[in-house]
Amino acid sequence: MSTTNAVASRAGTGWLRAVADNRYLTLVCRVLLAAIFLLSSVGKLVDLERYSVDAVYNFGILPMWLARPFGLVMPFIELLCGLGLLFGVLTRLSALGSALMSLAFFVAKAIVLAQGRSIECGCFGAIIDTLASVTIFMDIPMVLLSLVVMFSRSRHWVAIAALVPKGWTEKLDLIW
Repeated sequence: MSTTNAVASRAGTGWLRAVADNRYLTLVCRVLLAAIFLLSSVGKLVDLERYSVDAVYNFGILPMWLARPFGLVMPFIELLCGLGLLFGVLTRLSALGSALMSLAFFVAKAIVLAQGRSIECGCFGAIIDTLASVTIFMDIPMVLLSLVVMFSRSRHWVAIAALVPKGWTEKLDLIW
């Protein structure tokens, strides 16, 4: 019986490893996440006060003294994660950042919706008006896409990171 469990366990992780090592899937996940985070960042950078800081205030989750700095910094973090994913530089760190942001966005939207409030989330700033009740459905798939990129061994296929000396990438493997 224990042999059967061991085989089933290896078979269960085998498909997961196959998905994470599919370089085409990893590239699609990278580019899709990069597009989402770059679009979101650019939409907020047009007017930080209106599209980022005010959006954070509208959620009413963070204390006032923390909401403003968070609203000012968030679009730049989204920009850095998007660029990292697009160019394949510090890809694992960028995927971790996008996963954590997506998870935080999901929790914030869930709290707001649990309170019975309907607000514009400001996800894409000036580009498009979005309601938290609609964009909450994007957050968990974005976490999953980020995890695929984070755990993929082929995350640098078609990337600028492929041009970086091998010694650097080996030293920075946890974040590269």
